[in-house]
Amino acid sequence: MRVILAFVVAVLVAFFLGAAVLTGFDQAGFAAAHGGPLSFGQRLGWYLVTMKGLALDVGLYPLLVTVGLLIAFLAAAFVKRIAPGLRFWWYAGAGAVAIVTLVLTLKAVMGLFVIPGARTVAGIAAQGVVGLIAGGVFAALSRAPEQRGRFSLR
Repeated sequence: MRVILAFVVAVLVAFFLGAAVLTGFDQAGFAAAHGGPLSFGQRLGWYLVTMKGLALDVGLYPLLVTVGLLIAFLAAAFVKRIAPGLRFWWYAGAGAVAIVTLVLTLKAVMGLFVIPGARTVAGIAAQGVVGLIAGGVFAALSRAPEQRGRFSLR
């Protein structure tokens, strides 16, 4: 149950943080093109629209994030046996690879960057950081209770 809950939280982190990063890149581009800053209300509204678009309009984004992280974390679970002391980094790295792969695969399959904030190298790298954080969250939350008290990233 602990691992399932950790996975659900990791997917939610990837989705909400990913939408925030995408929105930030979109807003930076808009502000640069239109020469004016956005108010907090405008930024929040834009974020909510982005989330709605990713979840309902595009629809596949949450599903693809879920499947991508599932495959990545399963692979990390096997690979971590090589160096169990690096458990945290196996999962964090797997999360980063999953999200970057998602962005690049959508580009390859659809012929365009479906996720607007991930059109640049910086945008793709930022999505990788989102996956890294989601993987780290999964690693931390899925750790067995007897391992949580120690100061370690295992």
